[in-house]
Amino acid sequence: MSGKEDEYEKLLSEQNLKDRLEAPQTETARQRKWRIIKRKFAEVQVYAKQGFIMGSLVGGGFGLVTGLWAAVQYKKLSMIPISVIVSGGSFGFIMACGSMIRSDELIAGEYQQHFNFNNQQVPIQQFWLNRKYE
Repeated sequence: MSGKEDEYEKLLSEQNLKDRLEAPQTETARQRKWRIIKRKFAEVQVYAKQGFIMGSLVGGGFGLVTGLWAAVQYKKLSMIPISVIVSGGSFGFIMACGSMIRSDELIAGEYQQHFNFNNQQVPIQQFWLNRKYE
């Protein structure tokens, strides 16, 4: 810089920045694994809740139709809420379990680096579809 000192370098030399810097926090392998497990468990809980809500709505609607039919046939109005609750709860449970099983994004995020096709990273589903067995 033609004999002139850089202003940034001058500022750094005037201030004692070492006192302000903090040591990086280290994380053991066990802590890292536990953090990943907790994050994945939270994601699975979200998928289960969403699946239960969707399933209970669909099952409740089907239970409403079935309950109305049964109430007209047997002349008992108490059949409607029972049918809605049982159908909604059972189908909600099934959808919650299916949503947890179907949550393949949990696997994709962790193991994506292992799925290479022609030296390019591709989603897991495309890897298995495009794979040629020799």
